[in-house]
Amino acid sequence: MKTFKAVLSAMILFSSLLIFVGCEADQSDRNEHYETPKLVVGIMVDQMRYDYIYRYWDHYGEDGIKRLMSEGFSFDNAHFDYAPTYTGPGHASVYTGTTPAVHGIIGNSWFLKDTGGHTYVTGDPDVFTVGSESDEGEMSPKWMLSSSIADELRLHNNMRSKAVGIALKDRGAILPAGFTGDAYWFDYTEIKMISSSYYMDELPDWVNEFNERNLPAQYVSEPWETLRPIETYTESIEDDNPYEGTFRGQDRPVFPHDLPAYAEIADNGIFANTPFGDTYTFEMAYAAIEGEELGQDEFTDMLSISLSSTDHVGHRYGPASKEVQDIYIRLDREIARLLNYLDEHIGKENVLVFLTSDHGAAHNPQYMRDLGLPTGNYNRSETEDLLEERLTDIYGFNPVRTLRSTQLFLDHDVIHANGARPEQVQRDAAEILISVNGVAGALTADALRGGTFTDAIHQKIQRGYNPSRSGDVIYWLEPQWFTSSRTTGTTHGAPWSYDTRAPLIWYGWDIPSGSSTELVGISDIASTVANFINIPYTSGNTGQPMNHIIYGRN
Repeated sequence: MKTFKAVLSAMILFSSLLIFVGCEADQSDRNEHYETPKLVVGIMVDQMRYDYIYRYWDHYGEDGIKRLMSEGFSFDNAHFDYAPTYTGPGHASVYTGTTPAVHGIIGNSWFLKDTGGHTYVTGDPDVFTVGSESDEGEMSPKWMLSSSIADELRLHNNMRSKAVGIALKDRGAILPAGFTGDAYWFDYTEIKMISSSYYMDELPDWVNEFNERNLPAQYVSEPWETLRPIETYTESIEDDNPYEGTFRGQDRPVFPHDLPAYAEIADNGIFANTPFGDTYTFEMAYAAIEGEELGQDEFTDMLSISLSSTDHVGHRYGPASKEVQDIYIRLDREIARLLNYLDEHIGKENVLVFLTSDHGAAHNPQYMRDLGLPTGNYNRSETEDLLEERLTDIYGFNPVRTLRSTQLFLDHDVIHANGARPEQVQRDAAEILISVNGVAGALTADALRGGTFTDAIHQKIQRGYNPSRSGDVIYWLEPQWFTSSRTTGTTHGAPWSYDTRAPLIWYGWDIPSGSSTELVGISDIASTVANFINIPYTSGNTGQPMNHIIYGRN
């Protein structure tokens, strides 16, 4: 018996030593804490649902998404921790490390309470377009209330680090680049990449050279056909169906899509509504890496790539379509090309990559209805009429100023002039809204400013509420309800998981292979990047870094 115990003790000791040595070996493979990658590449795939990773898995090659998943670290329970889920708030939240409550980007546009007008998320009439004669460049990050991680990187290195944001959509380029980086986006009227006088006086030579290649004309010179035989796209519904939108001049939303014919009706910008818009964006990214010599010196640089065509295609056709399947199969090939390019020009060990999305998407409501699943279309105009009628009955005057998106704005001057209390009007309005078919809940500004919530949906609404910009009552719809009467394609903006759950994959640099189902927020990304590159958190940061989860530490 003693011999057995002695042998057992020796085996346990030997196993412990192996574990210790293994841990030490793993730690020795890590970069020193003071070292940083030469280049951080953020990839935002506009409207990418998490399930697209596995829905089309069998169609992906080994060097793209599968490589990210096998060699990188995936967070499989990452969510946008606020609502509403739109492109502007999504990009701002990822790169500022906080939510609309702090960074102030509460939508792609919003009502201005002081003037009664409205603003576009990056609209700025005080600047002008650089690179074309259009007004597409009258844009800046002026509405964002927090620094971005790109700003903090440049501040930390006394502006010796470079930060570049690239997208077809202006907001997809500007918000990540922040206040001190450079941003470039697509001019849909003059069919080329431009910028703003906020960033520069003239386009760099490398951007002009890129524009001279006139890639959009090449992309619309042939029809859009599926990359693989369409009969193998069994993960999607029939190509000819009533749930999808069409191009102007197109009778049915089916392959092949005759881009040359549609371009004659519209212009070369139609390519942005195909997978080739993403190809174009990646080409611009390669031009930026070489033109700006990103990742070529001792100072960490940052490149933000936002892929907008996935959103354009998703809105037109919906998540069940063969068009969406084809764009993700093609995206996988583009990601493989990017990873191979980074290997060759900078080295995987010198690049930190993260891939995520800015929001998800709902299934088409008519498609859901035909399958017998709960869904609906909500009518905002009818709801506004109901509010005006019911509140006028209660108070003897109409306190409604406007109903925008899922926010009610009250007329405080009228309310005070009639001796009413805004807080009570808010509560009565919320009760009326909750009675509307399809409305799941409503919270008043008074409750959002002072309340503490334990319910996850209420918390998301509160994190999306900015006191100076948001309405008097915020409401949200039941799962899978649309905020419009549209019957084709899809939309987004809800606090439910199909809109909030996003892919989040880290790759390269010091990243081990692995995954986690621990709940993390998209606003946790910026502080995680900051820890990797040893810089301060953003000025408005509220997110929590994920580095310890990636490395398996408590």
